[in-house]
Amino acid sequence: MTNDKMQGFMFDNMDIRGVHLRLDQGVKTLLDQQDYPAPVASLLAQMLIVACLLSAKLKLRGRLSVQIRGDGPLKWVMAECRQLSDDPEQPFRVKGMAQVNEPIAPNATLSEMVADGRLIITIEPDQGQRYQGVVMVDQPTLAQCIESYFYQSEQLPTHIQLVSTDQGAAGFMLQRLPQTEAEEHQADLDWELVHALSATLTEHELAQLPADQVLHRLFHEQQVKVFAPRAVLQECDCSRQRCGGAITSLGKTAADEILQEQEAIVIDCQFCNAHYSFDKVDCHVLFEQGVIADKEPQAVH
Repeated sequence: MTNDKMQGFMFDNMDIRGVHLRLDQGVKTLLDQQDYPAPVASLLAQMLIVACLLSAKLKLRGRLSVQIRGDGPLKWVMAECRQLSDDPEQPFRVKGMAQVNEPIAPNATLSEMVADGRLIITIEPDQGQRYQGVVMVDQPTLAQCIESYFYQSEQLPTHIQLVSTDQGAAGFMLQRLPQTEAEEHQADLDWELVHALSATLTEHELAQLPADQVLHRLFHEQQVKVFAPRAVLQECDCSRQRCGGAITSLGKTAADEILQEQEAIVIDCQFCNAHYSFDKVDCHVLFEQGVIADKEPQAVH
């Protein structure tokens, strides 16, 4: 049984919502595909959590990505969460990767890894307008950077806790909803109470306990409405069809020039290490008939 589940909740008498997420097997599967330095692996695991938490908040059908780009030894790191359907029984799908330019110390901090970094959040709905928000990575932790992002972009008080271990990662987010001016005083008191209770959650509890135990541990004296949990899958969305589309976008002339120099056009997915090869026959069929041969990708390790 997997622990990779996201649990949303709201308080009955308070304008506060929250999300709890455990992502154990998904993180392990992704990190086993790459050989990242320990602090990069930890950051990437936490960014997978953040991408899911933000997607749950938006109830987005489409893609949401979280990236950090900087001038340090870690050139960039990104995580993406995809929702393919509005059906709450359908899982969230996540993927992520990083590019390291220089050796990174085992105990490197976020600022040491990315130097003058920028946090970029991109929302790409299936229908609607693309949105991108950017803030500087000027806080000690990723959680604090995300809290700062919400404070600057939406002026909504937000509390985020993140933890990553050798066994997986977990996250917890609370966010205060907008109120009218008349409700402001009571909303302040409610937020102070819930925020103070959440601050007692330890990293060990967040990493090890399921959502129901976390919520009972923190809010057993409050009225909390819990929604149906949603599964989260670590799954790349690369395919032979998408790679074939990339080749056709080059045009037949460009593809033929490549094939004159090498036996096949090879596309490697940097997210999951899948390996797609298109030889001259494949490309001929692709351009002449618009058909992509159904071949299984090969994993490259």
